[in-house]
Amino acid sequence: MCTARHFSIAGLMLFLAACNPSTSHSPSVSPSDALAEVNARENKFPSYPRANTTYLSFDHAHGFQVNYIGANGKAWLWYPGNRGGVDELWKTETIRGTRAVCFAHPSNSYNPVTKQHGGSYSCSPLVLSQKSNVASLAGDPFDLSSGSVPYVLSKCQAPEAFKFDRARFKC
Repeated sequence: MCTARHFSIAGLMLFLAACNPSTSHSPSVSPSDALAEVNARENKFPSYPRANTTYLSFDHAHGFQVNYIGANGKAWLWYPGNRGGVDELWKTETIRGTRAVCFAHPSNSYNPVTKQHGGSYSCSPLVLSQKSNVASLAGDPFDLSSGSVPYVLSKCQAPEAFKFDRARFKC
């Protein structure tokens, strides 16, 4: 698992998802291939992470994920297959001269792609995290900060409220 002092593919993929132990997904592509596809994208969200904003991210390993970035370092993740939201802590920092975004997920959370458990901060290069986002909405329109999710999210179907190129970003 990535610590606040190191970057790794596992660290980025842990940032991209944390889910409860009962959820199982088989990645359609390898984590390294998913990472390469995200890295090749244009950065359309240079202000990420912005408090009081809900982001939709997509990669081919995890599919669509919804993340509400709250104030005071709190965030909530709506992960495909989960029946509830995942509480998170977030922060930005500079690691070896590179801006990073770091998330901490509960110790009982599990990432099915990297096979890593949560519990400590995992950091990823900020620009790579920004590139993983495909859409955003103001505020917390899905009330994720309540800890609940509106429905069980499908890996390959983003909530209709988000506007983005659905032909480009799909499973």
